[in-house]
Formats: sequence, C-alpha cells, structure tokens
Amino acid sequence: MNAIGLLEALVRIPSVSGDEQAIATWFADFLTRQGLEVEVLDRNVVARVRGIRPGPTLMFNSHLDVVPVGPGWDTDPFVPTFVGDRMFGRGSNDAKASVTAMALAAIALSKHPPECGELLFAATCEEERGRAGLEKILPSLGKIDAAIIGEPTGLHPAVAQNGLLILELCAEGRPGHAARPHLAVNAIDIAAADVLALHALQWEPKNPHVGPMTLAVTQIQAGTAHNVIPGECRMVVDIRTIPEIPPEVVTGRVKATVKSQVVVRSDRLAPVRTPEGARILASVMSANPDGRPFGSPTLSDWAHLKAIPAVKIGPGLSEVSHTANEWVSLPEVERAVEVYERIARHYLS
Repeated sequence: MNAIGLLEALVRIPSVSGDEQAIATWFADFLTRQGLEVEVLDRNVVARVRGIRPGPTLMFNSHLDVVPVGPGWDTDPFVPTFVGDRMFGRGSNDAKASVTAMALAAIALSKHPPECGELLFAATCEEERGRAGLEKILPSLGKIDAAIIGEPTGLHPAVAQNGLLILELCAEGRPGHAARPHLAVNAIDIAAADVLALHALQWEPKNPHVGPMTLAVTQIQAGTAHNVIPGECRMVVDIRTIPEIPPEVVTGRVKATVKSQVVVRSDRLAPVRTPEGARILASVMSANPDGRPFGSPTLSDWAHLKAIPAVKIGPGLSEVSHTANEWVSLPEVERAVEVYERIARHYLS
C-alpha cells in the first residue's frame, strides 16, 4: 500500500480521542501483515524494527486520535476527498499524515534493516485529550535514546516547544439586587480589572525559538440571572510557558497582579527543547538539509520526553490542524516517508 492509500484508509476510520479502538486494531493488523513485530497496549500500537547489530533505540511517535469534527465542513470529514494534490478529511493533517509516513518508513527499514540499534514506532492514542497514550505507556517501552515526534511542521524541524500552565481564577464579590448595585460588589467588575491587568503584563526574557511566553484568559463564567449582581466570577487562564520562566514564577506573578483567588489546574506539561549538538538533530538535518529549525507554540507528546533528545517534524501545516476542511499536501506526505527513513538510517548507523 502506498502513502496515499494508507492515509486514505486511516482517515476513513473515525478516531476521536477516547474512541481509538477500531483504528488501533486495524493499524496493528496492517503492520503485522507487513512483517513488523507489533504489540497493542490498550489503544496504542507499538512496532519494532531491529538493526543488524546492537545499538541505540530511536522512537518514532505520532498519534492516531483526532479532535471532534465541529461545524463548517463542506464534505463528510471521514470520507477523504481529493482536490488537486490535497486530501481533505479530519486527521489528514493532524496527525495521520505523520502516522502514514512513519509506518511506511518503518516497513522500508524492516525490509533492509539499519546498521545497528532499533527503531521503535509508537502510534498512540489520546494525544489531543487524555492520558492513556504515550504518557502512560512510556515506562513500558524500555530505554529510548532519541525520538522523532510526528506532527505537521511542513517538514521543518521544531527544536523547541512551549509548555502549558492552566490557572483557575475566582473573583469574589458580594451578590445583590441589580436594581441596587451600590449595595453589592460585582464579581464581574473585579474579574474584568484582573483580565486587563493580566493581558497588560510583559514577559521577559524571550525564547530564541518560540519567542515570548503568552498568557490569555480563555473562559469566564458568572451570574445566575439578569437581575442578580453576581458574587462570584470564575476564569481560566491559558499560559504557554517557555524554559526561561519557571511555572512557579509565572503563578507567583499572576497572584501578585490580580485580586482574584488563583489555583493551579495543570502544570504537568513543561516546555521542551532539543539539546545543543544533539545527534538526532544532526540526523534530521542530514536527511532534510532544506529544513529550517524553529520553535513550536503548539503542544504534542514531546512534552512527555523531557529527558530524551527529540525533534518534532512531519508533513502538513500546523495552521490547518483542528480546522474545518482540514487538508494535507499528498506530495509532502510521500516526501515525508523518505525523510523519516533517511533520519532513521542516519541515526541507526
């Protein structure tokens, strides 16, 4: 099966996060029929290709799950549609294009094994939402010396990735009748002032690859009726962290800036970066010398590989991910097969 055929088959199997059993079963069977050594861990598919002699282990990782469809599609999201050299469909770009290219590269390696070591290909679940994917199975995979994370980057290597810090804020006022606002303390007023203060903050230093840390208030909830001054207003703050500013520093500055109460909802997804002089980056650049290293603001399973040198690279465009009428360039998917195979052969030599 060629790249277009495999990608089409994968897109046809709906696999919204948490519902990946069907695609995992199909994909494991496909890889097994190609002669790969395959293991299924819940909804995660792990395949191994052994080199001629012992050596390092390189992991290819991308994800089988997709985000929900949402409105605005011109076609059935799970029926691949071809227009010119593009395929449209949910997951075509994020990240079944990477899964396809990694699978075919692994199959090519199995037919002509690398000089040494092992390629471990993990096609995982719940990358978009959940914890049953790479984060859960990583301890069972054994020692990993380097990793390639398959995400849409236009085949340019991402050498840094933002982390995620989520804060919950609660502005506390005093409820009252809307006809007598002077007798109440409107929690929305407190929250509004806090939002303006947070968005006015300047964050230094910047990261050379991803730029400045970003902070945005993304959810607000308050009020029970039009004629009641709300005594409480809750907010969620989405912060994309960088290595230069620790999460505890960010949280402390937020607490010092606002009048609302601040609680950390999540700080487990730290920023990551490729170590200077990492051998895996040399392999990536050797395989794809036209690639331009950059910093990625979007999360991926790279966040779980803090101690493993890694690079994020794959076919497709990040800007197309999670959108209606998601698409991917088919020539780029085909090129990715060659790039992934060259990366593995260079690293496992």
